[in-house]
Amino acid sequence: MQTKLLFMKKTIFLATALTVCMLGANDMFAQVRETTHYDDGSYYTGQRDARGKRNGDGMMVFASGDRYEGQWKKGVMTGEGTYYWADGLVYKGQWKNNVINGEGTFRFPNGNVMEGTWTGLGTGTGTLTWADGTRYEGPFVNGAPHGKGVKVWKDGSRYEGNFNYGHISGQGKMIYADGSNYEGSWLNDMYEGKGKFINAEGVVLEGNFHQGVHQE
Repeated sequence: MQTKLLFMKKTIFLATALTVCMLGANDMFAQVRETTHYDDGSYYTGQRDARGKRNGDGMMVFASGDRYEGQWKKGVMTGEGTYYWADGLVYKGQWKNNVINGEGTFRFPNGNVMEGTWTGLGTGTGTLTWADGTRYEGPFVNGAPHGKGVKVWKDGSRYEGNFNYGHISGQGKMIYADGSNYEGSWLNDMYEGKGKFINAEGVVLEGNFHQGVHQE
């Protein structure tokens, strides 16, 4: 009887050791899966560590109606996950300490798609493709083109130069679909300052521009 009991204990020990080797040390603290409801109406369903913190895979539904599904570490969103805003915006990608951080893709309710490498909500470098096919490549701040980038419209027009929070501002060159082009200074999507415009027939206007109009 004693020999049989010793054999059973040894078998249980070996099975536990095998489980630890297969799961790894971190996974051993994320085996509890439960649903917790909070006073504000939010709730969490998923794995927790031995201290009760969200850890591993789980879903958090916030009081605002937003929802996050993905990985957690020590109570915060860290790893791969998808965040669904109540207004329809969706982000799928990497997180660190509750902040978007790394490669990921934003999908907007209007059909626009923005993908790249991020250090925050819409801040980083990547590509924005509008639903109509217009495309921008370059840096972003808070979801808006900001810095030196390239934008190509659906009709083939192309701008390369500086952007300021979504507007063409600074130095840059626009080549239009009809072959005309402008190179010089911009402000809020209009020619402003020194520049050179050449129309489709080759007529040149050079000098100062104000609100898109050449100054004689």
